[in-house]
Amino acid sequence: MEKFPRLFLMAAISYLLVGVVVGIAVSAGELDVLTGRFIHVHLNLLGFMGMFIYGVAYHILPRFNATPIKKPGLVGVHFYAVNAGLWGMVGSAWANGVYAPGPAHAVFIASGILEGTGIFIFAYNILPVLYDGGSQFVHSAAKPAAKPQEKPAAPAVVSPNIKAEARVAEILEKWPALVDVLVANGFKTLALPAARASFAKTTTIEQACRIHRIDVDGLLAKLNAAANGKTAPVAPPAQTIQKKAEETTAKGKKIARGEQPTGDTLVGSLLETYPEAKTVFEKHYGEGCFSCPGQAFETVAQTAGMHGIKTETILGDILGAINNGPVPQRN
Repeated sequence: MEKFPRLFLMAAISYLLVGVVVGIAVSAGELDVLTGRFIHVHLNLLGFMGMFIYGVAYHILPRFNATPIKKPGLVGVHFYAVNAGLWGMVGSAWANGVYAPGPAHAVFIASGILEGTGIFIFAYNILPVLYDGGSQFVHSAAKPAAKPQEKPAAPAVVSPNIKAEARVAEILEKWPALVDVLVANGFKTLALPAARASFAKTTTIEQACRIHRIDVDGLLAKLNAAANGKTAPVAPPAQTIQKKAEETTAKGKKIARGEQPTGDTLVGSLLETYPEAKTVFEKHYGEGCFSCPGQAFETVAQTAGMHGIKTETILGDILGAINNGPVPQRN
């Protein structure tokens, strides 16, 4: 995990502990109820909940949407701004500066402006990440109505060549151009060769749509229309998606056949080089791991940490799978 997402999470836990102490002091009558309640609420709301959300959002969203943060340098500015703002608000509240005029009230106003500035920086950085990954959740109910200039007659029904139980790899083998349709409808990982060589071979359209909460009937209609030449795939070039993913890649290492994986090994490279390691991740993380964009550019250590598993455990099983065959699945 990067420096500032980790600091946000550490700050969140610290504010939670301080907020609990303040709450107990108010309950015991050691602090003025009005002032103590104000401090308690803000430590828990802006401190614990706010910092926790910032840390998780900065770490998870750019990876899962394969979209880099707009201005990484502003993440640190955001961290110091919201922390300084919160402590200024708490300190001025302690000095009775929330409502009463005077220097403490001026500090309170300045601190509030600083806190708000940090929040706007967060929105400036995160909203483009969400916007660029906005095709992740596509539902047929959201389809636009027919344009007025179009003929009212219903279009001819396209015979379904592709069914929900078809595997992704089978579809791409018959209609390679359909990768653009899949990428445009949320499956950005398919722009990467590692994903096409791993989960695409075992995952059906129905399974993938269920994992990503995408309407399967709507996607099948688009795939069949494109396969029958009724529509042209509309998506940014696969190279563009791959470039975005690589921009958010952690400082991991690729692996070649014959090399042993380490905690710094990129999961996508590992799966491409050693497909037999797939059973290890299925055992520990579940099948959904292989339609997750993060698998292409997270390291083994990072994924283990996110799932609460020791890196040594994962690496041991991976080495066993490479040397001795697939790992037995858990019951």
